[in-house]
Amino acid sequence: MFRCLSVFVPGCTLEAVEAICEALGVRSAGVLDEVTSLLEKNLLQQTAEEEDEPRFTMLETIREFGLECLTESKEMEATRRAHALYYFALADEAAPKLVGPRSAVWLRRLEREHDNLRAALAWSLEPAQTGSNPDLALRFCATLKEFWEVRGLYSEGRTFLEQALADCKGASTAARASALGAAAAFAEWLVDMPRQEELVQESLSLYRELEDTRGIASSLQGLAWVHSRKGASIAALQLLEESVTLLRELGDKAALAWSLSHLADELGGQGEYGRAHTLFEECLALFRDLGNKREIAANLQQSALWLLMARGDQAIVQARLEESLALDTELGRKNGMAVYFMISGWVAFSRGDMVTAYTLMEQSLALWQEMGDRWHAFWPIAHLGRIKASQGDFAAALAFHQQSLAVARELDDDRLSAYCLEGWASAVATQGKCTWAAHLWGAAESLRECCGFPLTPYERVDYESAVAAARTHLGEQAFAAAWTEGRSMTLEQVLAEQKQDSTTERISSLPPSTLPKSFIPLYPDGLTRREVEVLRLVAQGWSDAQVAEQLVISPRTVNGHLRSIYNKINVNSRSAATRYAIEHALIK
Repeated sequence: MFRCLSVFVPGCTLEAVEAICEALGVRSAGVLDEVTSLLEKNLLQQTAEEEDEPRFTMLETIREFGLECLTESKEMEATRRAHALYYFALADEAAPKLVGPRSAVWLRRLEREHDNLRAALAWSLEPAQTGSNPDLALRFCATLKEFWEVRGLYSEGRTFLEQALADCKGASTAARASALGAAAAFAEWLVDMPRQEELVQESLSLYRELEDTRGIASSLQGLAWVHSRKGASIAALQLLEESVTLLRELGDKAALAWSLSHLADELGGQGEYGRAHTLFEECLALFRDLGNKREIAANLQQSALWLLMARGDQAIVQARLEESLALDTELGRKNGMAVYFMISGWVAFSRGDMVTAYTLMEQSLALWQEMGDRWHAFWPIAHLGRIKASQGDFAAALAFHQQSLAVARELDDDRLSAYCLEGWASAVATQGKCTWAAHLWGAAESLRECCGFPLTPYERVDYESAVAAARTHLGEQAFAAAWTEGRSMTLEQVLAEQKQDSTTERISSLPPSTLPKSFIPLYPDGLTRREVEVLRLVAQGWSDAQVAEQLVISPRTVNGHLRSIYNKINVNSRSAATRYAIEHALIK
């Protein structure tokens, strides 16, 4: 029993012990007595968890000794197999319940077993296991997709899925198609559009081969997002309409609700607010009927966003945001909280409450960065620039505008670039640089026409006010000429004007210490701010215990951060991590 318990990371429930003992042929009638004996000998510790379910853990040094004994007794492989299959069954049982009324309970259960799930996944990906059951790792990863998404574990999910797909020789078509679709979703959230398109095209081909209507519809939605990001809005709408038609014919309420949500969001982006609102109401009704709290929260937020952008009923906007926050707090849905803070920041900005708007945008940005979601992180960065400009702090505004434009260009997203240029134009127009502002606005208009995303009524209020002031300052003829010139200029040509302005040059050369304290840089490879703090200390030779003391966290948390860091930067040792930190200028 002692050897058996050492396989759990870092602990387990009595149910898990009994299941693994049964799989190993140990009589379950004696399990509780033996666990009690180990507790009395202080080889095992018991902690009370939620819902009064006891949990058993070992001190790490004792656990390491238990693992040595497990290896010497030649029981390691059988025990790890029993451990992995138990947690695969748990994830399989949890998957459909993560979208039901008891989703919060099951999310907490998976959260408690997170390290055991990782260990089980690692076992399933070992060559010996992959060869004997090629579907296992693919199915395991696919069942954990919802958990990874809700908890914002995008990099972890993607890493496991990509590894499973790389080693899936002999796997069934159905298992591969499902894993490809899940991997495509993580590539989307981590803004790797070329990889997303490759994965979703392959999954679509396999689902067509299987004649799986639900899978085909899901792949069409993923492909629509790729087209939307490329500015092919008509093609995106056609794919989403096809997906909705397929699912209406199939009669699958859950899948139809998802598809309607995607279509409504795309219509909102293209300015069709009335139709978007109708579809959001339909999919919300479906999700409420299904008890899917996560998607209720997500669609409350998206419908509130487009209602805000259309300058609709602000009372409804606020009510939907508050309801979504309550659900996301219950579920611990990190990306939902990030969206809530972001939209609430826009609401505060529209009311002229810049202090609240700034705080909310900072909170949103911190969460997006923690998840490694650069596309969503762009929006609070860009809006922080607008907030600072409205307060007359043009140096801080420029810093944010420069960073947001760098993100937009890195992602090659015309919609993001246009939004950034418009904010920048308003800021420089306020400083009296109206010719340059007209060039920026003209270039932004040209980008919007290419990507098919018009200005929203919400954005037009400040936009038209700033444009009118600049037109008055320059005169109609000069302003129109400058605007037309800007439309024909490349982004590089428009930005080159920055060098001609002495004030801008002086602001651009400010050292990092003079940037606003809240200025949060985007770190490489999706590293979060906390992970960079840990990496910097480790690179300076600090032990886990010293890092924990310095950052006021537990050594176990430090170890968890290091696993995540190694995963993201693809290293497996402290020395390699140190080299990475030096090469990426994270330490001097």
